[in-house]
Amino acid sequence: MDEDDIEQPAEAEAEAPKGSPMGLILAVLGITILGAGAGGFFAIQQVDKIATVATKRANEAPTKDEAALAWDENSAIAQIEPVLTNLASPQDVWIRLDTAMVFDREAVDDVERMKAVMGESILAFLRTVSLGELQGASAFNHLRDDLNERARINSGGSVQELIIETMVLQ
Repeated sequence: MDEDDIEQPAEAEAEAPKGSPMGLILAVLGITILGAGAGGFFAIQQVDKIATVATKRANEAPTKDEAALAWDENSAIAQIEPVLTNLASPQDVWIRLDTAMVFDREAVDDVERMKAVMGESILAFLRTVSLGELQGASAFNHLRDDLNERARINSGGSVQELIIETMVLQ
């Protein structure tokens, strides 16, 4: 073997041209432009689809839902005097509850009497509640459900719902 044969591959590697950074930049730029163009094309298609669906929905006549009202037409709302009392535990914590009752006009003869009965019922219930029962994520819903149940029982079903307007603990 000749020594010249062994040295030639080393010289060939040294003379091979290396890739220029300009070629890499052009390749990245080309891929970026291609990606942006494809993204823009698909975005325009989606906008057109959404616009046609929105136009179609806007031109449709809305259907009237018969059960859209929460209460029937014979219902009325009456404000109940605010209830202010201390809680069962700890006794130095006070609660003020402003409520209103939704009732059936035909079933209630004396609205003022019903408001007084509801106020007394709320007061009696709040005197048995502890602060721990009013804390937490679902405590307000439990309080509302308990008060609605008491209102239905005390009114014989003529009060449909008790609405809690404000609740302040101090």
